[in-house]
Amino acid sequence: MSREQSPGLMSDPAGATGTMNAEEAFRLLFPDPSLLAEVERLRLAGGNRLRGTMAGKRRSAMLGGSQEFADYRPYVPGDDIRRLDWNVYGRTGRAFIRQYWDEQELHAAMYVDITPSMAFLGGAACSKLQYALRLAALVSYAALAGEDRVEIRLFDQGSVMDSLPSMHGRASFMKLYRFMAVPYNDSRVSDEGGRRAIKTGISATRNERTPASDLSVPFRLPGALPRRPGVSWLFTDAMFEKGIEETLLLLAAAGQRVVVVQLLSPEELRPALVGELNLIDSELVTGKEVAVSDKLLKQYREEVANYRNKLHNLCSERGADYAFVDTSAPVQNIIRELVEMQGVLNR
Repeated sequence: MSREQSPGLMSDPAGATGTMNAEEAFRLLFPDPSLLAEVERLRLAGGNRLRGTMAGKRRSAMLGGSQEFADYRPYVPGDDIRRLDWNVYGRTGRAFIRQYWDEQELHAAMYVDITPSMAFLGGAACSKLQYALRLAALVSYAALAGEDRVEIRLFDQGSVMDSLPSMHGRASFMKLYRFMAVPYNDSRVSDEGGRRAIKTGISATRNERTPASDLSVPFRLPGALPRRPGVSWLFTDAMFEKGIEETLLLLAAAGQRVVVVQLLSPEELRPALVGELNLIDSELVTGKEVAVSDKLLKQYREEVANYRNKLHNLCSERGADYAFVDTSAPVQNIIRELVEMQGVLNR
């Protein structure tokens, strides 16, 4: 069985998508553009009020010059008399200053896993990578519509392969989806090439010389973490032997509220395999001869469920949010589930 190929990525600093024009890139990512109208009304949750450096629409912990009233405090010499509340002065004879919340923008980072296993279709209409890119683009659109800042980072086992610097405002959305359309288009794999490369929390037999897959490796590199406090979304199938907890700690230390979105295909959740097969681990490039039986498939499904529960508990312990995606589900259903989670996407 041939090895799954890693999706080819092109550096695209100018927003070019090869021969694909903007309209084609848009239709590729958003075959149902009506979903954008629903997403546009959503806002990214940022946890506690955030302190930023530029004016935005999100309230921070600092008092400042927005139009949202916060509290009163007694007048002291030197205060701006334009903030005196003359109605209060008329009733009490005492001078009070009106204080307002300082409105700041939220900084959001979208990290998308582009390791080889993400190219697996597994019975779905698109690969896990394509689904992750589309979902990340929708979440980013909600952020841009809310006047927050968004940056996109694509990472593999060893580095951040490509990135789109911080963007702000709805006008940046065209740049975002054209950037996303490149790996989306280049990650297409044949159903025959990826169908039997099953991998989950159970690793195939690994050669002693093959290094363990470690999610934290790209996040430990200089410049990999966001420079400002904010929220980081991590889109991945979580098919790493180690490093997930370390990555959560690294992001938390960088002042990030983390949302982990785990994506698995239908065949990874409910494989329908029979007979003597050679299952290929697409990350470690190793194989294992397996006689697939009903008993083995039942054990496999139990291990998948256990791994999902373990990841969910780990995120809870580290203060991160966890969302699960079956890539056979319509993306609009996943958006609605994220809203229902509360504290991730808000209406």
